[in-house]
Amino acid sequence: MSATLLAIGLTGAALQFVLTGQAAIDAERRPWPPDEITGRFGLYWLLVMSMAGSFFTLIATTSGSLYPVGVVSILGGGAFVFGAAVNVLTADEFEGPEEILGLEWNHHADGPFRFSRNPEVVGHAGAVAGLAVAAGSWQATVLAGAIVAWFAVRPLAEEPVLAERYGDRYEDYRSRVGRYVDRERLSEAFGPCRNDCP
Repeated sequence: MSATLLAIGLTGAALQFVLTGQAAIDAERRPWPPDEITGRFGLYWLLVMSMAGSFFTLIATTSGSLYPVGVVSILGGGAFVFGAAVNVLTADEFEGPEEILGLEWNHHADGPFRFSRNPEVVGHAGAVAGLAVAAGSWQATVLAGAIVAWFAVRPLAEEPVLAERYGDRYEDYRSRVGRYVDRERLSEAFGPCRNDCP
């Protein structure tokens, strides 16, 4: 059963890579952000559910297949908590569930968006990878790698849409803030000299 679940999850991730690449090349055929409920919207979320369902079932059924749950699991749990916290902070910036689903699309520059143009990618990557490490499942770890890689390339489909809709405002933001993690801004905000640097 674990081989079937892994195959389903990896197929979903592979198809998402294809759709994301297609969207990055041809904005007219993009599945994300969908803006309206269409077949592409349904396909996008069906593939997300195939990855998520397979991943969580593998976590539940193959825990300990790579190594026994123990000290390493604590590190994975920490990464999961960090990723989940980033996702909560990011979702708090959204104006409602429609935006999370992609039915509305807004430009954000506050909250976690001050330190990353794509904090939801950082949050999901930490949560998914952390959960796989915490479970000690090689099957979940393989699928987590594919899911995280897809999240990492998804901005290639999103950013052209934002640039088209928000023009110079978004270009200015993009020139100031790093795609995944802006270390310079993080250092300025949370570094040891944040209050007395020149």
